[in-house]
Amino acid sequence: MRAMQVGMMVMALESAGGSARATVVGADAAGATGTPHAPRPGGPSARAGGASQAGGGRAGTGQEFSFATCQSHLSDDPDGTRDYADDWQEHGGGAEAEYCGALAEMALGDVGDAAATLDRLSHITHWPHGDAAHAPSQVAGAPAGAPASAPGGAEDARHDTPESLRRRAHVAEEAARAWQANDSPRQALDSATYGLWLDPHDMTLLVIHARISVDMGMAQQAISDLTPLPDDATLRVDALVTRAAANRELGQIDLAATDITAALQQAPHNVAAELECGILHERQGKMEEARADWQQVIALAPDSHEADLARQDLSLLEADPAAP
Repeated sequence: MRAMQVGMMVMALESAGGSARATVVGADAAGATGTPHAPRPGGPSARAGGASQAGGGRAGTGQEFSFATCQSHLSDDPDGTRDYADDWQEHGGGAEAEYCGALAEMALGDVGDAAATLDRLSHITHWPHGDAAHAPSQVAGAPAGAPASAPGGAEDARHDTPESLRRRAHVAEEAARAWQANDSPRQALDSATYGLWLDPHDMTLLVIHARISVDMGMAQQAISDLTPLPDDATLRVDALVTRAAANRELGQIDLAATDITAALQQAPHNVAAELECGILHERQGKMEEARADWQQVIALAPDSHEADLARQDLSLLEADPAAP
């Protein structure tokens, strides 16, 4: 029996360095639909006062906009946030307003459009002060060690500050997540690779790049990405699960089992680890243990992507209980 491998997941992770991460809605939002409506009272379009950030309110309008306001209402009012972003864009918000709008579209399930926008925005220099209209038209990710001629390459990046490079790398990370939700692994890999070129030490991006590499059949690349493992506890669990899947693809079942055991010791109720544990048990011919693992996934998170995969694996197991 062909075991189901861990699919593409959009996971809200904090960076290893502890920098603030904008909220990104997960893959479950991909099936959602949204239509514009009047923002609820107190929502982002109510115009938070205070100092405007880069690309904020136009002088003389009496309106102030900020990315902090956008972000604070994104999860509970994505429609209102999109309206806010559109209004901000009309008042000269530039790249920052477009970034806000892309996150709102992601939350509303428009993952393809959001991914394309985020990918383009990650190529804007001097973030967040750059003008979205002047972003490079080519958005394919540059490989590690990209030459100066690459879009957003050394000729552009030398004008950035370390802070703006990190910000652009984070936008590339969100683009990669959006491409994953859009079932576009090649574009996701491009965005993650480009983000790592901007900030080679971003461990969140390394884990994402490794996960996409496994999904695309490049298991050895994933293991390289995750050597050494990240120090951050949450990232480390995700990295262990990803490396286990990579070793499984390479036929290194014992190494994979060691990583999954470590992941479950650190996070006993991690559904991705439980799902992979079931796959490994199946590969070892331990069908009852595999069944128990997958049932645990469904019990822990019945509406999750991992639960859907566990149900598929259980169906295959019931159809042919003795198959390896």
